[in-house]
Amino acid sequence: MPSLKLSMLFFTFLSLFSTSLFSFTTAADPTYLFHFCSSTNFSRNSTYQTNLNRLLLSSLPSNGSDGFHNATFGQVPNRVYGLFLCRGDVTAATCQNCVTFATGDAPQRCPVSKGITIWYDECLLRYSDSNFFSTSTEIPTVALLNTNNVSDPTRFDQTMGGLMNLAATQAADSPKRFATRKGNFTVFQDIYCLVQCTPDLSSSDCNRCLRMSISNLPTGKPGARRLYPSCYSRYEMYPFYNENLTETPAPAPTPVFRSPPTPVSLTRHKGNNNSLLIIAIVVPIVVSVLLFVLGYCFLARRARERKKSNAIPEEIDANDITTAWKHWREGTPMQLLDSNLTDSYSRNEVMRCIHVGLLCVQEDQAERPTMATVILMLNSYSVTLPLPQQPAFFLGSRTDMNMYITKGTDSDKSASKSMPWSVDDASITELDPR
Repeated sequence: MPSLKLSMLFFTFLSLFSTSLFSFTTAADPTYLFHFCSSTNFSRNSTYQTNLNRLLLSSLPSNGSDGFHNATFGQVPNRVYGLFLCRGDVTAATCQNCVTFATGDAPQRCPVSKGITIWYDECLLRYSDSNFFSTSTEIPTVALLNTNNVSDPTRFDQTMGGLMNLAATQAADSPKRFATRKGNFTVFQDIYCLVQCTPDLSSSDCNRCLRMSISNLPTGKPGARRLYPSCYSRYEMYPFYNENLTETPAPAPTPVFRSPPTPVSLTRHKGNNNSLLIIAIVVPIVVSVLLFVLGYCFLARRARERKKSNAIPEEIDANDITTAWKHWREGTPMQLLDSNLTDSYSRNEVMRCIHVGLLCVQEDQAERPTMATVILMLNSYSVTLPLPQQPAFFLGSRTDMNMYITKGTDSDKSASKSMPWSVDDASITELDPR
């Protein structure tokens, strides 16, 4: 009898321990951020609802560990399109858990809506009766921000902006359309940045979407994020992503460039080989920037000489800078590239050249880099570039310059929201009306 009681006690303890262990190992629900329901509805028990249920209950969850998946069900006009995207640094198990949760959560939040865009910290779920695959979508949008202010906001925004732009360039060239960056703000504080697009976007569409997201981030705050259906960006002053599961950019190697039409000889002036080597490396990168700037200066000077004879107005000579600046603001700087250079360039090099070129023609002369700094910027990808400001001789008003930031939101004010949010005590947010 004592042994029987002991055995029963042991199995009771084992049962309780197993139940407790199971409860501790069960994956936690993903962190909900925000959602938007579409304005069109379906009828209950309709063909569209049947197709939607098939999409949510089978196709998407069964591919939940892939990180990204899109699928369709049904025939027009009852066809439903859906996709999910997991944050690029989460594990396959976390992704699967988020997708499975989202496919059950979304219909409860929008019971009869034909479409929804719902964000969690770990994943995004989206479905609609319209085909949105491979198309950059920036509406609806939501901003989440920390209510605190940073010290030295100007320097913080420049550092953060430079890191975000580097991450955007890297993400646009990455098959996963995902990138992170970390940089120093102070000796004791770092800035952590993360950007991501849906992988079905082209490189140029991803870049444009991220540039828009970054340009609309709240500034001067220790943390913020801007969420779009096709991309999002986020920065914090604490590590919010898994650095072990992200592709950290390797230290930039010595750039290797294709030989220019006229080879540069390094056999002369042997006593100054180091200088010649630097010139040989830098010239292929900066030649377009220097020609652009010098050409502008030459044309501006000639225009002043012709002004008395009622020649072409001086302002027209600034068209190149105006065009470059507008393309930069709109996230389409690659359109400045000569079409003859197709497949013979590095996107990162071109983006950096344009970035440096715009820094060289900023309206505030004190913000322009010296030639020594320009060479350093072009020769080392470890140097964080500040965000360029409006160039001198820009053709257009401040309103024109900011049209890009608000484009696409004026027609639907309700589609652009900024919400309070707090993941932990380090990230407290408040409303940020657009």
